[in-house]
Amino acid sequence: MNIGVYCPNWIGDAVMALPFIQQLQDHYPDGKITIVCKDSVASVFQNHPAARRIIALPQSNTSGLLSARSTGKSLLSLHLDVFYTLTDSFRSAAILWWSGAEQRIGYSTQLRSILLTNAVELTAKRMHRSLKYLALINPESNSEKVPQIYLTNDEVAWAKRELAVLELKQPIALCPFSVAGSRTIPSSSLKKWLHDSEENYILFGSERDTDRALAIINECNNSSIISVCGKYSLRKSIALISLCKYALAADSGLGHISAALDIPSVSFFGAGLSTMTRPLGARTTIVNNNVHCSPCQKNICCNEEEPLLCLQQISRSDVEIAVRNLSLNP
Repeated sequence: MNIGVYCPNWIGDAVMALPFIQQLQDHYPDGKITIVCKDSVASVFQNHPAARRIIALPQSNTSGLLSARSTGKSLLSLHLDVFYTLTDSFRSAAILWWSGAEQRIGYSTQLRSILLTNAVELTAKRMHRSLKYLALINPESNSEKVPQIYLTNDEVAWAKRELAVLELKQPIALCPFSVAGSRTIPSSSLKKWLHDSEENYILFGSERDTDRALAIINECNNSSIISVCGKYSLRKSIALISLCKYALAADSGLGHISAALDIPSVSFFGAGLSTMTRPLGARTTIVNNNVHCSPCQKNICCNEEEPLLCLQQISRSDVEIAVRNLSLNP
């Protein structure tokens, strides 16, 4: 049986889709699973034992109905028996329809039921996003499963060599950035949390975060921080994070990455709903002070009098307690 999965577009959501990929393989033990995703998240699925093929779509192919038609038609040769979409967009359902898949399964959002053979009603009950995905296979799914990212021995060996070049041994991963300004940890908070720390920190982010990373290093001038923002691909960043002592992360994709690598991880929430999108991991904890304006679920902080209060209110002792509560030993 040939099975396709149209995966989410954001790194954190892609990580939360990993239990679905594994459950799908368990549900169809003889199935050959093809992952269809944006090239920016393909690294999350790389080397996963349940993924027989990954089709990474360039950014230019991920918007508009004309590109959806082109993408869908390009999948005709796969002869898909079943095709799931984990996104709620009309466009993704159109891709499934144009792919010619016999069964097309997804949620009945955005008036797309006509394009799906199995349009599943989305319950009003709030649930973790990973459970939302799993419910497409089994509506009775109610047990959260920890995502797992798979690295090769060669990738880990490369990361060890690279950390040696950077003169770092078991650094702490700093992942303060999010595409949403309301979820990005302000440098003033990091200065408060890291002041006079004797640890070494490695700061991760994309190329667009380079200037913000430099501002953090200048602000936290009493801490040992090296920025690698934009220096490595996502896959190489994943390999480096896998060797870190623990991670301090914003409500963002890299927080999900560290948790899925079984790296002790502290994720800081405020604007977002941690009950629905928190990272899942055996050694993961959430810091969420639940101030009067959170969770606002907005991408830009609307609290003009107390900007980013939800993150500014987190104290150094909050962070220290969270770290102490982590299991830092494998």
